[in-house]
Amino acid sequence: MTLKHSGKSKKWHILAAAIALTCSPLLAEAQRVALKTNALYWAAATPNIGAEFRINRHITFNFEAAYNRIKVFNIDTRGAAITPEVRYWFSARPQAGHFLGIAGIGCDYNFVHNGKRHIGDLYGGGLTYGYSFVLSKRWSLEATIGAGMAHCHEMSWNKEVPQPNSANVKEWKPIPVKAGISFVYLLR
Repeated sequence: MTLKHSGKSKKWHILAAAIALTCSPLLAEAQRVALKTNALYWAAATPNIGAEFRINRHITFNFEAAYNRIKVFNIDTRGAAITPEVRYWFSARPQAGHFLGIAGIGCDYNFVHNGKRHIGDLYGGGLTYGYSFVLSKRWSLEATIGAGMAHCHEMSWNKEVPQPNSANVKEWKPIPVKAGISFVYLLR
């Protein structure tokens, strides 16, 4: 069961992903394209992948997507998220050293927490900070953290009561936009 407006939300998620994946390589210079995966998400049984494209010496565009589907014992969770991000690198070598970013987030979720079911979606954005440790010519290890605000639109109810017909939680709230330890491979 999804929210009545989530069909539009899913279409926007798909459209944003398609635009980002289509346009990003066109904007990027041929010198640096990186593929990455976040080890913290894998530890939470959430497969994920990302790509980062160099725009110029100090600016890159990062796009990540994650999906989760766990139904084991008392854990029942499903979710999908996309996080586009523009990063400013302080070093003259992009994708190495310190960076600040402006990230967006779009997420569709369905989970149980403390006996309460939550089905909904959120969108928002925030600021990120990170550092990329260069391990070799092609490999890096990236640590990232970020916080921001998101608008949640969800149905939330206790398991003992019937499911509501429409969203009963519509609010802006502070969220962690990003947290990660990512392995990065430079393609070129």
